[in-house]
Amino acid sequence: FWEIECFFKCPVIGTCLDINEQKQILKKTRISFKKKTPFEIHEILVGKSEDENLISRKVECRLNQKFKKEIAEFFHLEECEFILRWKEHNKNGKIDGIFWIAATRPDLSKEARMDVFSDIHMQMHLSASQNRKARQCLANSQEENKRLAQRLNEAIGARRALKKQNEKLEKQLSDRNKAYSFLKKRNETLEHELSKSREHGLIARLRTKNQHLQAELWKLPGEIKAYKQRLNALQDQNAQLLSKLDRQRDLNSHLRIEIERGTAQIFALNRCDESCPSFDLCQKRILIVGGITKMEALYRQLIEDNGGTFDYHDGYMKGGIKGLENRVKRADMVLCPTNCNSHGACLAVKRLGKKHSTPVQMLASSSLNSISQTLLEHHKHISIQ
Repeated sequence: FWEIECFFKCPVIGTCLDINEQKQILKKTRISFKKKTPFEIHEILVGKSEDENLISRKVECRLNQKFKKEIAEFFHLEECEFILRWKEHNKNGKIDGIFWIAATRPDLSKEARMDVFSDIHMQMHLSASQNRKARQCLANSQEENKRLAQRLNEAIGARRALKKQNEKLEKQLSDRNKAYSFLKKRNETLEHELSKSREHGLIARLRTKNQHLQAELWKLPGEIKAYKQRLNALQDQNAQLLSKLDRQRDLNSHLRIEIERGTAQIFALNRCDESCPSFDLCQKRILIVGGITKMEALYRQLIEDNGGTFDYHDGYMKGGIKGLENRVKRADMVLCPTNCNSHGACLAVKRLGKKHSTPVQMLASSSLNSISQTLLEHHKHISIQ
């Protein structure tokens, strides 16, 4: 593992080992990972992969054990067949095992390695963009689910309140029916007593009392009818709420299925449509100061494949400015990324460019795309002149 190209080490650890496996390796080597972010854990493993040590041996042992089936299947394939299998796995997204083999096979050509690296490099960029879109979509869907859940809870609360009110009205109706039955029996009893006491002086008073009872008795059917109408209305309203609740549940289920399907489609996309600029540098010496040191070989390939002569300075000024000045004097053009560079190096490049009349381009990014775009614009400018 420690002998593979440096630009493979970071994606190998990030792609072939999940965060739990990375923590397990640190735990076995007695390195504490508490209060460390996943990025810091990843950086420890990448940093320890520069030479042979306990951690790098643990990483290699873990990967060989994890992908022993893929090693047996792909390690001894011819290069052309291996690249075809790599393209197939890259298209399907199942790349972790075969990527480990591509990084460790000593017999693969430089072109094959760069082909694999370019695929994994662009897939990392594409995955990051897709992850952001997926998280945005998921966040929107979760917010919508919260709103729907709140509406559902409100509907359930309203249904419970209506149910309680319905039970209360049914109890009141039952009480009224009991009162009606009691008064009806009482009226029958009074009429029976009245028939017996006609000859007594209480008839007039009994008649008056009977009239009052009859008036109350006539009111009861109306009240009972009103309560029944209210009960029917509440039952209809309850049925409507239940119907709305069922439709809301169906809508929640449909939304959840759509969210899962959309997320799966986003994570299944594995296309790369990068278009490379085509231009000729006419053997001009291009000096890159700073940038990512591990990408020096990629910078060189970009310059030399387009007809230029490549020169590089890492931007560190501890050894003095003389070495940088000699390179600036020989260069036809200087590219100086500011995002991966020291402040002193940026100032020195600007000053030396003016001193020796060498064109200097300060770049906001050290990516290959930024460098190639700057060279292309410079080439177009020279062509117009």
